[in-house]
Amino acid sequence: MKYINIITGVSIYALLLLSLTSCQDILDTNPKEVVESANNFQNVYDADNAIWGLYGKVSNLAENVVVLNELRADLMDVTPNATVDQVSLNNHTETENNSYCDIKPFYEVILNANDILANFDKMLANKKISKEDYDPRYSDVMAVRSWTYLQLGIHFKDVVYVTDPLLSIDALNDTANLPKKSIDELIPQLVSDMEHVPTLETNTLSSYYGKTILDNNKSFYLNLQFIDKHILMGDLYLWNNQYVESATQYKAYMDAADATSSKTNIKNKVSTWVWAGTNEPRFQICYQRYKEQDVSSYRNMWKEMFSRPSTDNASSGSIGVQDEMIWMFSYSGSANSVSPFVKLFANNGEGKYQIKPSAYAIDSLWETQVQQSNGFVFDGRGRESSFDNINGQPVILKYLYDYYNSTTTDANKTIHLSYNNITNQYSKPGKWFLYRAALLHLRYAEAANRAGYPRLAYALLNNGVKANFDWKKANGDYRSDKEGVQYSSFAPANDTDPAKPYPAPFYLDARQNDAPYAYLRSPWRDNGGIRGRAFLNNISTPAYVHDGIGNDHNDSIQWIEQSLIKEAALECGFEGQRWGDLLRVARRNSKEGNGVVSTIMSNAIAPKFTSAGKAAPSLNESNLFLPMKK
Repeated sequence: MKYINIITGVSIYALLLLSLTSCQDILDTNPKEVVESANNFQNVYDADNAIWGLYGKVSNLAENVVVLNELRADLMDVTPNATVDQVSLNNHTETENNSYCDIKPFYEVILNANDILANFDKMLANKKISKEDYDPRYSDVMAVRSWTYLQLGIHFKDVVYVTDPLLSIDALNDTANLPKKSIDELIPQLVSDMEHVPTLETNTLSSYYGKTILDNNKSFYLNLQFIDKHILMGDLYLWNNQYVESATQYKAYMDAADATSSKTNIKNKVSTWVWAGTNEPRFQICYQRYKEQDVSSYRNMWKEMFSRPSTDNASSGSIGVQDEMIWMFSYSGSANSVSPFVKLFANNGEGKYQIKPSAYAIDSLWETQVQQSNGFVFDGRGRESSFDNINGQPVILKYLYDYYNSTTTDANKTIHLSYNNITNQYSKPGKWFLYRAALLHLRYAEAANRAGYPRLAYALLNNGVKANFDWKKANGDYRSDKEGVQYSSFAPANDTDPAKPYPAPFYLDARQNDAPYAYLRSPWRDNGGIRGRAFLNNISTPAYVHDGIGNDHNDSIQWIEQSLIKEAALECGFEGQRWGDLLRVARRNSKEGNGVVSTIMSNAIAPKFTSAGKAAPSLNESNLFLPMKK
């Protein structure tokens, strides 16, 4: 039997293990002994080391997850330097011999997780770990396994679903006799798996909680490298069309952040405020106040969420990376901690420039957005942020901020990358962004919209809660009673009655009052919406889009859902979410009788090919999902 080394991962993980004296015995054993020996699961430190090793395996999935989710969809395209496997993946002509169809990297995570879960059960039974210590650690591992299975389901449809801790990677060479679940069976199974974990709360008992490490002269905050279980549950419920349950989990995460942070109006809130020339508009796109018509006052701080390190945690009242990023892996650029994205995307240095932004993504998405006030036509989240033209070629930039040197030469301090100035081209540092606040808002809005609250979804998508629930009087004037408005609510019955709040989990309070009203500083007061933070106009609303609960606004729900998915491309492009987003909505619409999944997906990806002057492939049951390479 071929065993898996649960410790092997990128060097950041190995370095941290070396820093903990309880791990030295593990590091002195060979890979087979790591799994086989019961001595490796003696206490909570051993349990934490096993989890850390498991995350090392997850970090190795970065290229697979991003390329599968983006190149198969509409935002990425191949260059002349692309491999044969990348070209066939892009064209949906892949065979089981395609390297990206290899399921083994995913199953290395799953089989390691199965082994760890079984050993945690033994530790609990043998009183080597308390129930208090067992609960969060067992739940963490189950979450990693469930997320990995979801990735397999999205791309391969029929998934070998195993929980046997003794199964080896070699057994996957012949899957004929192994149990399988289709994606329709897998998603409810994953929901059930996560519903039965001991806890969904953050594992604050972990040896790694709140810690930072140093590798290759770079510091990394460890909390951002662990999956959040509430958010995973929200995603699983969303895939399972359980919208209230999904929103409940997303809201639980946001509420927990409120309860533990001194920055209740900032953390995970997609906050905006006016730049008057003195305050710092972190992570937003804006112009200096009263100078919106002057392009020289343009300031793009949105992209700094990708350039700043995971340790960036601004003081109270200001936003830092830890207030936006929720799940992120970092690669230091040292010998065994190399970002795979330099090879894929960079067109100089060590880059092979195999994959580029699609012409459709640039010309028909980012470059068509209209800004507030001045009417300038471009999206600052696109040019020189998510992509740029480097040496005459369009380049995916979002993952390369750590590879190039940066400058802030203009008066507005917007960072610029020096594309021909690489400190050490052989050191390939970088980050993998798996989940952040903007994606959380888009997913929460998707759930709220489907649950019957399209106005709330519209608010989060566009210019925020406060602006969209500041109810007017019958004569069109704004109400003066601010205590009765500016929270998510049904329209007031008259000019004097307060607005009726939405029920949980759809109630968001954005009130900010001063005298003569009660002093209020509510958590959502600075929420400016996804498009508001990017200084873009609200999406033009068809006349049929309206608020309410019932079956009379299905057109509103459909329109807002499509708007949310399009906005996810603009906000989260290249971040490994696109194919899953398109597939989730296509499956949902197909079940409602609005077309066949493969046809909906064909129509979604077709513009990428037509924009490049190519014939679009036709998806069907044989190529909508990937064949498995054994």
